[in-house]
Amino acid sequence: MAKQKPKHKTEKIAIESPIIEKEYNKWVVLGSLTALIFVAYGMVWQNGFVWDDDPYVVLNEAVKNFNLGSLLKDFHVGNYHPLTMLSLALEYLIVGDKPWLFHFNNLLLHIFNSYLLYVLVKKLQIKTTIALLLAFFFAVHPMHVESVAWAAERKDVLYTFFLFLSFVYYLNFRKSGSKIQYMVSLLLFLASCLSKGMAVVLPALLIVTDWWMLGKKFSLKSLTDKIPYFAITLLFAYIATTAQKDAGADASTVINAAFTGSERFRIVCYSFLFYWFKTILPINLLPFYPYPTKIGGSIPAIYNYAVFGLFIFLGVMYWLGRKNNKVWWAIAFFAISISTVIQILPVGSAIVADRYYYLSSVGPLFLIAFWLGNLKSDFGRIIPFGLVLVWSVLTFFQTGHWKNGYTLFKPAEKFYPEDAMVLSNIGWYHLGQKEFPMAKAYLTRADNNGFKNGDVCRTIGSMFIDEGDYKNALLYLEKAQLFLPKSPRTDWLTALAYLRSNEYAKAIPFAEKAINEDPNKVDYLNTYAQALMNLKRFEESNKVFNDIISKDPENWDAYLNISYSFKLKGDTQTELKLLADLINKKPSYLPAYRNIGVTFSDLGMHEQAVQYWQRATVYDSTGDYDYNIGINFANRGQINVAKDWYAKAAKKGKPEAIEILKANGVPY
Repeated sequence: MAKQKPKHKTEKIAIESPIIEKEYNKWVVLGSLTALIFVAYGMVWQNGFVWDDDPYVVLNEAVKNFNLGSLLKDFHVGNYHPLTMLSLALEYLIVGDKPWLFHFNNLLLHIFNSYLLYVLVKKLQIKTTIALLLAFFFAVHPMHVESVAWAAERKDVLYTFFLFLSFVYYLNFRKSGSKIQYMVSLLLFLASCLSKGMAVVLPALLIVTDWWMLGKKFSLKSLTDKIPYFAITLLFAYIATTAQKDAGADASTVINAAFTGSERFRIVCYSFLFYWFKTILPINLLPFYPYPTKIGGSIPAIYNYAVFGLFIFLGVMYWLGRKNNKVWWAIAFFAISISTVIQILPVGSAIVADRYYYLSSVGPLFLIAFWLGNLKSDFGRIIPFGLVLVWSVLTFFQTGHWKNGYTLFKPAEKFYPEDAMVLSNIGWYHLGQKEFPMAKAYLTRADNNGFKNGDVCRTIGSMFIDEGDYKNALLYLEKAQLFLPKSPRTDWLTALAYLRSNEYAKAIPFAEKAINEDPNKVDYLNTYAQALMNLKRFEESNKVFNDIISKDPENWDAYLNISYSFKLKGDTQTELKLLADLINKKPSYLPAYRNIGVTFSDLGMHEQAVQYWQRATVYDSTGDYDYNIGINFANRGQINVAKDWYAKAAKKGKPEAIEILKANGVPY
């Protein structure tokens, strides 16, 4: 009997056919993103510097003077981001305070970020179509306008650029095991943290990517290669906290006092949902969203609804994530990216901000791209085109809001008419336009609404000084001292208010305090010297005036004040000599002619007075000196000669001369 061969059970292995999809030329993708972004952000070229651009660029001495030590070591506007500051300083070195280059480089970085996101997602074995949709959505979403069209938000586009690059090199390391790729990733992560502290979220993003995108199982071994990343994170988290406290931007004390723990939890829920809602409907985007105002001791009901809304949202996402881990990855990417600014630990005075969405938007936009990229119908091809078109149009017009402080904050006033931050920024715009009554009105409203800001109080005080209302000026400057205890400018303005209200002794300590902080500021020295002079401490005052001249040899006011000190001492001969010397040094310096003429008149030497005033008329376009000559002749009874000089003054527009001539029926 023949032996039967044993039957072997053959297992059929199903081999999944790879998805074959169209690949896009990288230059075509990059070129398309470039063209789309330049069109969508077409309004950016009309935009000037706004909001924090002043402390970051326009008024930042480290940037303007390319002070490398300060750029690399110091905190700026409550942050430590030396690479960001260095980039701004380089641009200022090239074009000065012309904003076009700042905007151009922000656009370039946004283009690179959009393309890098495309590359990154493709490396996660995601369909090319989905990666492409995500890149285009990221490129034109209106909530990115704040990060791209605002020069001071260079930190957003720059840190994201380095973070995406670091992410890409980490994925290369995961695939190849190359230590070089790993080290490059670490260095790029360090550069990202040196651009903005929010970059510290990267190691957590890498972990969730390992789990839900690369299929790595959780283990201590899988976390080992993240240790250097977390070391960098801890270092920069500490630096960021220190910088915020140094700038007085640590809002935790104020927020904790204003809201209960339960209310803060509801605010966090609202903040989380805000970004998802604005992802779908990005309208009414504002530069500032304040904390809620309590009505009857409670925050508005929408914050209560947000708690239920968040639980429903997370429940739906959990259910969807059971079928596809990519959903959980997208939720985790958003939650991790936004975690540092979601107000779990209060930061600043805004409850949410469009700029916080720049990196975190990858999560929500990925889900939309993932859904649309897997639709098989024609409908699935129409929706992405429609979204890109609508979002591009919204981005175009949203970019226009960043033209200046007025166009930026005026829409916010409609939503928050009594918010101090909004009011103060409109006030700053009017101040920059020299519309002083409007500026004062808005800044005063901001202060009345509880804006504890030293700059606002100091500026209001300065405007009261200009109006001659020294009593109110001192009230506001006293408030400014509380909020800015180490402000030499506030000290100087306080000294100036006392000086002009003839309280010279009170001016002295404030002037000295300002000079101790900034000994080379001529304005501070001048106020101090004038106070000393009016207290008849002439030797001390002239020493300070001479110090001013040594620092600024063409400070003609200092020469004038020295001469005036001799008049106060009764030594008019020395005064006249010094004034004559001053006129010889600077023939167009009109105050010297005024003083020398007045002194000659007081001495009864009218011909000499008229002689100097006549010389002054060559340089004077206001008619002041023609008018003075007219008065001099009128006082001496030479009416006809006086009329001629009044007529000359009237032709230059001198109101008092015009009145005299009209009252006497004299044509001119």
